[in-house]
Amino acid sequence: MARRVIVHIGLMKSGTTFIQGRLGANRERLGAQGVLFPGPHWRRHVNAVQDLMRHQARTPGSWESLTQEVNAYDGTAVISMEYLVMARERAIDIIARAFRDAELRIVVGARDLGRTVPAMWQEAVKNRSTLTFAEYLDGIRDGAENGQRFWRQQHAGRIVTRWAKRLGPERVYVVTLPPPDAPGDVLWHRFCEVAGIRDDSSWDEPPRTNESLGVASALVMRRLNERTEDLEVRDYKLRVKAVGKHLLPSHRSAEDPIGFRVPDWLREEAARIRSQISGSGVHVVGDLDDLTPLDVPGVDPGTVDAEAELEAALVALEGAVRQAKRIRPL
Repeated sequence: MARRVIVHIGLMKSGTTFIQGRLGANRERLGAQGVLFPGPHWRRHVNAVQDLMRHQARTPGSWESLTQEVNAYDGTAVISMEYLVMARERAIDIIARAFRDAELRIVVGARDLGRTVPAMWQEAVKNRSTLTFAEYLDGIRDGAENGQRFWRQQHAGRIVTRWAKRLGPERVYVVTLPPPDAPGDVLWHRFCEVAGIRDDSSWDEPPRTNESLGVASALVMRRLNERTEDLEVRDYKLRVKAVGKHLLPSHRSAEDPIGFRVPDWLREEAARIRSQISGSGVHVVGDLDDLTPLDVPGVDPGTVDAEAELEAALVALEGAVRQAKRIRPL
């Protein structure tokens, strides 16, 4: 029987990929400490959570399989999947029942909204959104469909309160993402503190995945989305999403990053979120000051000139041509 179960639920863009990657790259070292990160691949966690939350793409039995392995383990087990930020009472109750005999800790990663907004817009564009950055920001402010989705995934105050009310605040831990000038391993140290991982050795690093794009490349992806709305989901992932994942990141160092100046209304919401977390009674690992929104240096996507977009598009085209199978002449 697992003595402790860590359920890391996100938030999205709060260092989840970094934590998941490091856990996956160090399964043997963690195992030597008595810590299980179920594998062999992180996809196991995705499948289990999709099954738990009755996603249309779920594989029935995946959640039961994962919980059986965790409950059979004599030590600490870690589950990490950011879809869980959207879990409602039914799914939360199932998690509580599944691990009722263990010390259950829910870990919520939280990041300042200044860095989160442009990161989430870029993620949306990499997943077929055609909204401009200005339209995306307006939707967050005004409660449009994209804004409602954003807050379901990013309103740390509501998410923390929901889990704390259902499980008790003593079981919920908020781990704040440190500011950009902090040493690179601060987030990992904070996660290890919650999980009970001995952070006393060097750790293997996984291959970089889900790398961010420069501002011009993000705009190219948005335009591609407009031109490929007729593609089936599978074809989009193989043909268009792959451009953003495999071809355009290499151009990032030659581009300006996405810049963002935090508006007053977002600062006010961030203050409300901080107050909700502080008043919820949950554990905070890090500092709630880390959630003060930061302006992001870079270029407003609405001001990028056509030449920069053209260069990014040519980088993608060159990469596609070099990797494509030879096209037979007619």
